[in-house]
Amino acid sequence: MLRLKHMGESGELARIFADQDGVITTVQALGCDLTRSEIHGRVAREEWQPVARGVYRLQSHAYTEHAMVRAAALAWRGVLDRTTAAWWHGLLEHLPQPLTLSVRHAVREDPWEHGAADVVRRRFCAEDLTQVRGVDVTAKELTVLGCAGLVEDQSRFLDRVLQRGEVTLTGLQACLERNPRARGMTSARKLVAVLDSDTESAAERLFIQLLRAENISGWVQQYPFQGWFVDVAWPDWKVAVEIDGWAFHRDHKSFRRDASKRNALVRAGWLPLSFTWHDVHDEPAATTETLTAVLVDRALAAG
Repeated sequence: MLRLKHMGESGELARIFADQDGVITTVQALGCDLTRSEIHGRVAREEWQPVARGVYRLQSHAYTEHAMVRAAALAWRGVLDRTTAAWWHGLLEHLPQPLTLSVRHAVREDPWEHGAADVVRRRFCAEDLTQVRGVDVTAKELTVLGCAGLVEDQSRFLDRVLQRGEVTLTGLQACLERNPRARGMTSARKLVAVLDSDTESAAERLFIQLLRAENISGWVQQYPFQGWFVDVAWPDWKVAVEIDGWAFHRDHKSFRRDASKRNALVRAGWLPLSFTWHDVHDEPAATTETLTAVLVDRALAAG
């Protein structure tokens, strides 16, 4: 009879190792009819390596980040949440540290000795839990909201996952209502409130405030140009600034319109610049520095 084999194991053991990134628990091994003595024998022969209490990895299997995160979830018997959940869902490219998990009951001692872990005690609504590749993890909406304040460029992160259709605005709002006091919800609520507004108009107002605060003059707001209007223009130096809201709000028609306007500006000798809500809100100093450098260059070129 053909037997499934995986790195020296066979049958149900091989299937578990294959499905679980080379990681297994004592309970699972016992369920495959291994005795505790046989488990200890594999450890003694260095075929299995203990990762945490009751959790082992197959020595011949690469110990990847996925294996490590899975082992942590098994060790804590917890739920991946916040940034670790975002990485597990594929919403973040790199695995942030520390690992972030939630548990239902208080844990008297730390079962994890392989790096920092931020573990909180928490219960979840059924709608906010799912399984991804066999690991309990918070659903995408709560995961995204839980990342507020924990990821760099958090508004860009939220804008990106919305634009990709990973979550919806209505889904985020419903999740906020279910979890009003959860960790990070205050920051998340502010972001969702911005998202639910006219971010393009808000970004333009913030940009005007920056100009006034930095005493930058010579600009005209809503400057008419060949049937369009430039958000903020410096006609003397032919510098045009277009202010965009969140990418999530932009449709294909407005994208084509803005591209046509930009091309017309370039043909007429203008230098178009684009800043987003994220630029003017999150990086005001860098925004004004870029603008000032361009204005100085254009002024010098004009003599």
